[in-house]
Amino acid sequence: MKIGIASFSHETNTFAPEHNDSMDSVHIQRGEALLTQAHPRSFIGGFVEGAKHPNVELIPTVGISFTHGGIIHADVYEHCRNMIVDALQEASPLDGLYFAFHGAMVAESPYTDAEGELLREARRRMGNIHKVGTYDFHAIMSDIEVELLVPFPNNTNPHIDGYERGLEAAECLLKMLSGKIHPVTRRIFVPIIGPNIGQSTWSHLPEEEARLLLYQLNRKREALEKTPRVINITILGGYGYGDSPDAGMSVVATTDGDSELAERMALELARNLWTRRDELQKVRPIYPIDEGVQMAMAREEGPVLLVDLGDDPGSACPADSPAVLESLIRHNARDCALTIRDADVVRAGMEAGVGSTLNMMVGGKIDQRFYQPLEVTGVVKSIDDGRYTICGPTHGGWGCEVTREAFREASVGERVVLRIGNKIDVIFSKRCTGKDRDFFKSAGIIMEEKRIIVVKSNQAHRASFDPIVASTIELDTPGVSTVNYASLPYQNLRRPIWPIDLDMEWELSE
Repeated sequence: MKIGIASFSHETNTFAPEHNDSMDSVHIQRGEALLTQAHPRSFIGGFVEGAKHPNVELIPTVGISFTHGGIIHADVYEHCRNMIVDALQEASPLDGLYFAFHGAMVAESPYTDAEGELLREARRRMGNIHKVGTYDFHAIMSDIEVELLVPFPNNTNPHIDGYERGLEAAECLLKMLSGKIHPVTRRIFVPIIGPNIGQSTWSHLPEEEARLLLYQLNRKREALEKTPRVINITILGGYGYGDSPDAGMSVVATTDGDSELAERMALELARNLWTRRDELQKVRPIYPIDEGVQMAMAREEGPVLLVDLGDDPGSACPADSPAVLESLIRHNARDCALTIRDADVVRAGMEAGVGSTLNMMVGGKIDQRFYQPLEVTGVVKSIDDGRYTICGPTHGGWGCEVTREAFREASVGERVVLRIGNKIDVIFSKRCTGKDRDFFKSAGIIMEEKRIIVVKSNQAHRASFDPIVASTIELDTPGVSTVNYASLPYQNLRRPIWPIDLDMEWELSE
């Protein structure tokens, strides 16, 4: 049996300023590189492991990702879609297909359902080949996708089960190819948009974990999955920054040939989710910047983690907001560490050298719709090339426990650490910022010395930072990953949707 493999991955923030408007923004992997360069604990790593069988030949074709987090222009999307389908056709005849998706890709109209459009084109040109796919927890799932392939998304947020979902996808596809099962999938769209920080499914603290709505519903999901003929059930968080008619939460259920059972399983969880939706806003309170900074300064036990929700690079933000830094300086905070993406500061610091004093405008160089550059004076404390090892635990498939085999190399571009005011150490990076503690440690930040650490994130930092910080405070900061969804200029979002439309009513029918 020959199984074709392709990867098409992007989490699109349609409000982000940096668009993918040419092929220069496209990263392409071809052939074996698609497998050899995949992390062993990733979706692809799990699929490869699960597909090991003497009668199975894996045919890796093309893997495509994008440099920028903003929308993908239509001509770029068409070129990439055709590149993937062309490669799969060239590898034919194939018995099955595996797609490694993120699931929240949004291209210019008419391609707002980017993954669904790729699957349509693959079916049009290759026929009804058996297909499975892996997806991120934040996937924007559509009905055409669950019609054309069997989906295996993350069950966890932060995401630590990519490897396991890859294993399941491989097992399912092999059973499909041998005729042992005949999967059918049903999807129930639930009109809820975020908030991401309320969609946590697990915590390092058992008492906190037990209070999480999606932890509780996942326990029920696990019980329902034990029902005979049920293959997989997932509660998806969706992605509120991808302006699409399918943006929102959903429940996806797959059974062996029983569409009525799949519908019933999905409906049961969807009702539970909708009835208890208010709990999503109570998981973690969100504070104005100044209030959060003052709270952190007043706490006796440290370090305190401040979370910059509005400028999360994981949601395609430029990560160049100086809003929290401004508040820390104004409130005379001390012993802090944070990070800002600013290539100008990196260049100036490298030219001046360690020990030099810089006075310049920092941050706000990429997106000035929400914040402006901030003038600071600081001393260049260190310079490095931005290459470091993520030792974990961290977001994206490692699990709560990490072994050396799961370590991963990272490169964020050159970095300069500027010390400002009362030992406020700011890591200015050239290309991107990090949301794991190894990013900070590798830049010379000693965690035990710091009273306050600031991370630009929503969920992804938690796997790394929760075990080492005394407490966490989420901040209502400006940016294109704002938690105030009503402030974003949607054009395609399905309305009404909660919590933008708080008074809406929604009823499910059998």
